[in-house]
Amino acid sequence: MAKDNSAEQRRNKARENARQIAAAQAKKEKTAKTILYSGIGVVVVAVAVIVTLLIVQQAQPAVSPANYVAGGVNVARDNTVVQPMNMPEGEESSLPTAADSGVKENAATVTAYIDFQCPACKAFEDTNTEMLMNLVNEGSIVLEYKPIAILDRFSNGNEYSTRSANIAACVVDAQPEKTADFFAAMFAQQPQEGTSGRTDEELLQVATDAGVDTNAPLQADPEQTIASCVTDQTFAKYVANTTQETLDSGVDATPTVLINGQPTQQTGDAQALAVEILQATGEVQN
Repeated sequence: MAKDNSAEQRRNKARENARQIAAAQAKKEKTAKTILYSGIGVVVVAVAVIVTLLIVQQAQPAVSPANYVAGGVNVARDNTVVQPMNMPEGEESSLPTAADSGVKENAATVTAYIDFQCPACKAFEDTNTEMLMNLVNEGSIVLEYKPIAILDRFSNGNEYSTRSANIAACVVDAQPEKTADFFAAMFAQQPQEGTSGRTDEELLQVATDAGVDTNAPLQADPEQTIASCVTDQTFAKYVANTTQETLDSGVDATPTVLINGQPTQQTGDAQALAVEILQATGEVQN
């Protein structure tokens, strides 16, 4: 009888051990499932947060640089940035008027749509800038630059057109008096099409060499400097928007040069362009 009880006890103990092992295994599996589902939940939440942030960012309006009006910057005498002589409908500006800066009453507006990656724009700059700046300082013209970005595909993924137009906006915003010098410096070091464009550090060095203080704060966002504006591409969305608006207006090539809103074909001949401009001001008779 004692022998039978001992055998029954062993069987009961074996069954209890099996039950405990099964319970432990079930607990492990439950814990693993909990961890798995928790991990999936965290990933789903993280993805949802990222998507939401992207949607919010896309919905935010583009930050507009100070001293630009309707996608352009107007340079008058003594490198003074002024409001357009003919303010576009719906636009406002606290900039001084052209008259305030000593521009003649019959002065012409010379508008240049440019892309800092565009070789033809560099040729226009090399050929005409000295003559144009002479007319600016005489008060005969206001020189309006409209930087756009249509040649990103020619910089090996560097998006140089956009990034160079962005730093132009950074400089114009923070140190508008440096506009003409900086634009000239940008064309002087223009990278060849089909090569990698300048790095942020190289762009900032171009600015420094042109007399720009890259630690100057932005007017549009005083917590940013020109340097952080470049690395953050603060005005990249603004550049994209103004580029699209320009294309929608029918301007699809650079340089496109207008005299009082009318296109000129004399961009390769400084003397001929000067005559056409002065005819528009009435200083030279047709």
